[in-house]
Amino acid sequence: MSPAHVLEPTYRRLKLAVTSGERPSGSKLEAMRIADEFGVSMSPVRDSLNQLVGEGLVELRPGLGFHVPPLTESELRDLLDVNRLLLEGAIGLGGQAAAEIRLDKGEGGYADRLAAAFAAIATGSGNRMLAGMVDRISERLNPLRIREDRELSDSMVLLDIVERSVAIGAAVCLEAIALYHDSRQAAVPRLITLLAG
Repeated sequence: MSPAHVLEPTYRRLKLAVTSGERPSGSKLEAMRIADEFGVSMSPVRDSLNQLVGEGLVELRPGLGFHVPPLTESELRDLLDVNRLLLEGAIGLGGQAAAEIRLDKGEGGYADRLAAAFAAIATGSGNRMLAGMVDRISERLNPLRIREDRELSDSMVLLDIVERSVAIGAAVCLEAIALYHDSRQAAVPRLITLLAG
């Protein structure tokens, strides 16, 4: 295992490269090349890649190495469905608790703000496992959400509705979650095209 003072920054940098879309969907992640680029040995890179495999952000293909998993239309639909169910469940568990969490709407871009709103809803449930799953889905969808903001005209409107709903309460929050996810399900073919482009 690599020393923490080398492993942690390597892991964070590599995770950011994957979740920001710098390493695009389907791309190969060559440990030697990454080690050279980051100025570290192979050990922390391999350890980081294996940790990201465990988080579902990287896949290890036998005989082919590490890759950023491609996001298919079917998988995107599944992720959107699961995200919606988790958020609806969070509201059911937490009632008005999400409304007590203040969002800083000035922080970050569209993808970060949407992830923060969904995290606030999930955290309001009081269920750490549920909140962790919502965070993992947000990390997996982050490269897509970055493109979504630039390419879909309703992105900022939907973000505003979701953010405002967190402060209003459960019923309005459920409506906002449904509106966002229905809109994105309808746009799945276009979103997959954006990710490939």
